[in-house]
Amino acid sequence: MITITIVRHGESIGNVQQRWQGHTNSPLTNFGAQQAEQAGEALKHERFTSVITSDLIRTISTAELILSRNINFSTNPIELYSEIRLREQHFGYFEDKSNTLPVKYALTPPDRRLIKFVGEGAESLEDVFNRAMSFLSDLLSYYQQQQKINSQQKDFSFHQGHPHILIVSHSIFINEILNALLIHKTILRNQQQWQFIPLHNTSIFTIKIHTFNDHEQEPLHVEIIRNNYIEHLRGLVRQQGGIGSAIYDPKQKKISSFFQKKQQSSIRNDSQNEGLGDPMDED
Repeated sequence: MITITIVRHGESIGNVQQRWQGHTNSPLTNFGAQQAEQAGEALKHERFTSVITSDLIRTISTAELILSRNINFSTNPIELYSEIRLREQHFGYFEDKSNTLPVKYALTPPDRRLIKFVGEGAESLEDVFNRAMSFLSDLLSYYQQQQKINSQQKDFSFHQGHPHILIVSHSIFINEILNALLIHKTILRNQQQWQFIPLHNTSIFTIKIHTFNDHEQEPLHVEIIRNNYIEHLRGLVRQQGGIGSAIYDPKQKKISSFFQKKQQSSIRNDSQNEGLGDPMDED
């Protein structure tokens, strides 16, 4: 069995500016850093064995902030790996442009999953799905091989601990890896069409894969533990005066402690959903 926890990155500057981010490197805001720290609180007791992010700063910073709250990471630190296949969909000409501009498509076939934005490098949803499937296949193959090696060497520590991989990525990519994992790689694949799920910043999914002896041939037996979990964002208040929307600087004092007193004195009754933001902002 392996467990995979997937988290969308915290709010970024591009989210606040309402831009098509895609492959553009956009840092977290101070509020996004707070969201990531709260996600870390929600996951602080998890014993992660691997951490994989896209190679973009908004996912790397989010992962680092999550791990900063993890009680197991403080005593047993693990290396963070970045993987280019975990990037968001490439939006072609519209990369880093306002998402309020009229969108032009280079390819508009009847199948919406094949639609591509105009411009060099643009990807369709099917392109992102193929990246997600390639990554997932490699990930499962690696752990399948590790199982075989440890079984042959009679090393049962691998099985006793059970790998738990933390993945931090982007909204559309997360939808496509869930598409690959929960539909195309399970018995559900012929029973229903995948429906896109709007994700808030730092939404959390945790999935246990119970059997994958031959993931290329057998349907996966999966169990969903967290499904678009956002309770850690309840009551989170954005800092006023433009501070919350400013670029997060990890060299400064921890965001959570810096604003703790101010947040404690805030009246939250009218702001219970402030931390949720807009789940439809482009990643």
